Amino acid sequence: MSLSAALAADAPPAFKEAAALFDAGVFDQAAARYESLRAAGVASANLYFNLGNACFKAGHLGRAILNYERARRLEPRDPDISGNLRFAINESRAKDTVATTGWSVWLAALRDYLTAGEWTAFAATCYWLAALGAIALLLLPAARKLAPVKRWLRPSVIGFTVLTIAAGTGLITRASVENGPPAAIVVTKEVVVRFAPVDDAPRHFTAVEGQKLWITGERASSMAGVPGWVEVERADGNKGWVPANAVERI
Repeated sequence: MSLSAALAADAPPAFKEAAALFDAGVFDQAAARYESLRAAGVASANLYFNLGNACFKAGHLGRAILNYERARRLEPRDPDISGNLRFAINESRAKDTVATTGWSVWLAALRDYLTAGEWTAFAATCYWLAALGAIALLLLPAARKLAPVKRWLRPSVIGFTVLTIAAGTGLITRASVENGPPAAIVVTKEVVVRFAPVDDAPRHFTAVEGQKLWITGERASSMAGVPGWVEVERADGNKGWVPANAVERI
């Protein structure tokens, strides 16, 4: 697995230390060093990608998938990030929980191809091009020599209008994902999802390491040192409760 996100010459010393630990094959220590940077507030696709690599090499597939997902949110078209994420999922038990075919998969990939900011810029550009073309059509005099220009403008206005609608739809769906229930990754080998937030509640289903779930509720623990509970939703809509430390938000 490549470390394509190369270290900059002015990278923080902790980043260089983590990279040196990775190169030395001390993957758990490298992951811990990268994690300390994340805990200090550093957030970049480069950091998450390298943290994902260290976690993968250390055998922590759930945390590897988690950090590749974080990296992909910031750099959705980076081939190394996408490739390593697919590889990690295929190496984990979570591969059986991920859809790989169908319209929903294709539409989700299209939605995630651009960030929300990029969808906004694309939609705004198409809108103004369509608007300027329409204004030009209305204001151009009906001179015979301008007929070729008008013939070219009409399909252009229609095309940019269609693109504006498509880009607006992409922006709305991307924003709905980002502003909806937060996605999380199971970071333990497996976790029992229960019908209620108590240890002796009936089992509902089991989630496996690396599986993506969506957090729809939280409940704090009344006991000191005992993690709280989060309500999670599976891709098929089934919901239940798991200990808060069994999952981590992307």
